[in-house]
Amino acid sequence: MQVARSLRLWLIAMLACVVALVYWPSSVFLYQKWSDTVAEGYTHGWLILLVCVWLAIRARHELAAAPTQPAPLALLALAGAILAWLVCYRASIESLEVVLLPWVFWLAATAAFGWAVGRLLLFPVAYLYFALPIWYPRPLQELTVLAMHGLLAITGPPAQFSGDVIHIPNGTFRIEEGCSGVHFMIVGLAVAALYGELQRDPWRTRAWQLALMAGLAVLANWVRVYTVIEAGYLTNMQSYLVRVSHYGFGWAVFAATLVVFFWLVTRFGPDAVPAAAPVVSAPAELHPQLMRCATSVAVLVLLPALSAAAKMAHPAPPAAGAAGVDPPARWHALPVDFRSSWMPIFAGADDLRRQSFGNPAGDTVEVLSVTYRAQRQGAELVGETSSILGDELQPLAERVVSSPGGAFRESEVADRTEARSLIWWRYEVAGRNLVEPFIEQLWFGINAIIWNPPAGLIALRTACASDCDSARRTLRDFVAGGIR
Repeated sequence: MQVARSLRLWLIAMLACVVALVYWPSSVFLYQKWSDTVAEGYTHGWLILLVCVWLAIRARHELAAAPTQPAPLALLALAGAILAWLVCYRASIESLEVVLLPWVFWLAATAAFGWAVGRLLLFPVAYLYFALPIWYPRPLQELTVLAMHGLLAITGPPAQFSGDVIHIPNGTFRIEEGCSGVHFMIVGLAVAALYGELQRDPWRTRAWQLALMAGLAVLANWVRVYTVIEAGYLTNMQSYLVRVSHYGFGWAVFAATLVVFFWLVTRFGPDAVPAAAPVVSAPAELHPQLMRCATSVAVLVLLPALSAAAKMAHPAPPAAGAAGVDPPARWHALPVDFRSSWMPIFAGADDLRRQSFGNPAGDTVEVLSVTYRAQRQGAELVGETSSILGDELQPLAERVVSSPGGAFRESEVADRTEARSLIWWRYEVAGRNLVEPFIEQLWFGINAIIWNPPAGLIALRTACASDCDSARRTLRDFVAGGIR
């Protein structure tokens, strides 16, 4: 039965390859993030992946000796995780899509070999999350700005703060997301988590180690940012750290932080726990393992295939032109002002129509109608390539409002001359009107599993005169006439 146990390791590797190939959009997305040497936020991803593989190989004796048993709940959870992945993929919610990918593999392996194997693979799989682009830098960015407030107030130079911009007498610094220290935080926590796993420390000790590393990483980033500001001040902005790059300096500071971390955990941490002897299980039979593994592979492949087949059977509706607006009584069509400061961006839209209407009181409403026959990455209602405001308008406030024509999302905006206006908009997906961007994505993704739902957007804009209450009344009056 040694052949059955050895084969199990190869079957686990095969499952990982199947997941990477079948769910290739997530694999490609991670490849792009890990290979992005400009942003550099996740270039450590390849190293994390190698560590995950090494951890699984390191546990090969335990994996081979672990008892196998059916795990129907894991198989059911696998089907649910795949459906959730399909929704996120169709909706282009990449942040959730890549979160689900490791768990799809883990559930597939657990369904094939049982919960004992799943427990052994839990840490190697969870460790991959240190390489996923899900770490939000904004809190660390804000914390760094607050720290600079305090440090510069104590030591100088005199500084004025405007949001995340720091003005000193001879220069200006911006605490951008890259200055938040999130990259150092991720790598530091990955080092601390790996150390605790290799030492087989209890979970309470591991939590202490992670908290220690998080604190040290934050302090190291503050030292980096503070040093760069002081160097800029003392050298009249001519320091290498200011003119060229301070990224390498940051890693040097972080390396010193790692030395401090290892000194503290080895001096004050518990003694290492001896490695446990491999569990000797009953002889593993080959046929049941192969059958359960084949079932996992079938679920991994068939659900996406059935989704693709259903979409092929229900193709996207033919292009019928963007939805327009029938103006209410007393409103009449006006020539569209293509020099307007409102220039929304919707890359890849199948149809985009702009209209303009006026009434006898001199009020004007600009109307935008957008239609997508099929959404995809880079051509979607909600995404990096779409913007309801465009490049010229800056948001001031946002809320949801009710009207005779239904609910709309309202944005109060200002152009470069500080002239204010109101924009009302809502999404129209699979026959429903929606005002929440995330809900729109989810609703589209759920429908897009089995067909190609139509998706569009209607937006209205009018200028604020003395105040925006009058503009709000203008829009209410306009939509009371109905939107087709």
